[in-house]
Amino acid sequence: MWLLAVDTTSRDASVALLQDTRLLALVATPGDEPHSTRLFCDIQRALAEANLKLRDIDVYAVANGPGAFTALRVGLSAIKGLAEMHNKPVVAVSVLEAVCQSAESGPGILVPIVDAYRKQVFGGVYEKTTDDIVPCASERVLTLEEFLATLAQEGFQSAHCCIVSPHLDRFVETLAASRFAQAARERVSPALAAAVARRAQQKFARGQILNALSLEANYVRRSDAELLWKPK
Repeated sequence: MWLLAVDTTSRDASVALLQDTRLLALVATPGDEPHSTRLFCDIQRALAEANLKLRDIDVYAVANGPGAFTALRVGLSAIKGLAEMHNKPVVAVSVLEAVCQSAESGPGILVPIVDAYRKQVFGGVYEKTTDDIVPCASERVLTLEEFLATLAQEGFQSAHCCIVSPHLDRFVETLAASRFAQAARERVSPALAAAVARRAQQKFARGQILNALSLEANYVRRSDAELLWKPK
């Protein structure tokens, strides 16, 4: 089975190609070029590394959020179009789920954190077992201080958690001043497409698939239009 995975939820966009459980290609092009102009070039590079055509792909996977609104929609729109055109199934993977998939830590409680900018983070809590990643709390967007305080209120303890993030260096001071100062930490790669692909392969095997029309974004945070809208 050939699986093509895309992550455009942040500046660190990436594309991965999986054959069964083997990672055949990972393309993570650095730079400030917009995802809308760079994504299909990265897809073609990944396919070329395996000498494949789009028609050879059996399953598409995409990080469906949370993330930057415009960047997130680029990946979703591309995968929707490709899956519909080739009549192939889609697997949606949360970015926070992919962060947990990337972690070498576990089994145990993982706390994935991704920079949401605006002085906020996207955060969640997952239990990683030997063969699955299970959500233990809803994904949310808060300041890091608020998120950590909420975890403590919900009974999660520093000694039992591992904080996982591609952006750990941005959170050092806040973590050190929190109740989770002693929690284990692990930094993962910001190029998450390979983790999206591996998690999608597991979900596909369990029948957790979508068609192109039912694929939706997991925004978590409301858009500026929603926040600023005022009834007349």
